[in-house]
Amino acid sequence: MSGTEQGPHLLLVEDDSELSTSLVLYLESEGYEVTLAENGTDAEEEATRLPGYDLIILDAKLPDQNGFEVLRQAREDGVRTPVLMLTGLGDHEHKMRGFQVGTDDYLTKPFETEELLARIDALLRREAQVEEEGGVFNVGGLQVDLDNEEVVRNGDPVQLTDLEYKLLAYLLRRRGRTATREQILRDVWDLPSAVETRTIDRHVNALRDVMDGNSEDEWAIQSVYGIGYKLEGADRVEETATEAV
Repeated sequence: MSGTEQGPHLLLVEDDSELSTSLVLYLESEGYEVTLAENGTDAEEEATRLPGYDLIILDAKLPDQNGFEVLRQAREDGVRTPVLMLTGLGDHEHKMRGFQVGTDDYLTKPFETEELLARIDALLRREAQVEEEGGVFNVGGLQVDLDNEEVVRNGDPVQLTDLEYKLLAYLLRRRGRTATREQILRDVWDLPSAVETRTIDRHVNALRDVMDGNSEDEWAIQSVYGIGYKLEGADRVEETATEAV
């Protein structure tokens, strides 16, 4: 990674001060931005903070509660951030428990920093593939074709501006996850997050006008008050094999 660019923001949850110090220094030297939490209470607060982290490295054994409980609560609170769990517990039962509560990968202590970095890179690459996700989805009475950038309703084309479509595709690819205003400004409008604008709201309302629903509990694009928006209720249209002639 380039030392002049801000890399992905990682949340490291580790109570061993010697290990956490060495990991923070190592990851920062590799270009990552790292925030450290040393107990479960702080970890829960940080994990749900918005804008969210790109990845969470979570120790399974914490002084006030275990990492499994922290992760379970975070997932219940809607946190979809990829999680790499660190633990000295290497048996199958504990690994299965981690996956059951929503971890994405598992690394048993002691480990080599090179392996940790490889696991982080793999998880971030997988998450980045969301940016290029294609396919056809039904949502809010619309059928959205991400591959061909087409939107139809009842078979008829829906006319959207370029920014309206970009916003719809952005929220669709992050379906079920909150997108903050700062993230939308950065990723859709290509504006600094410090810019304040109501343009996002106007574009969301324009999309709601062509979708099903007449109130907040009916709209596919839901407001997360004071934070941003998230899209719910999207279903992927499964491709059907064409019959040979």
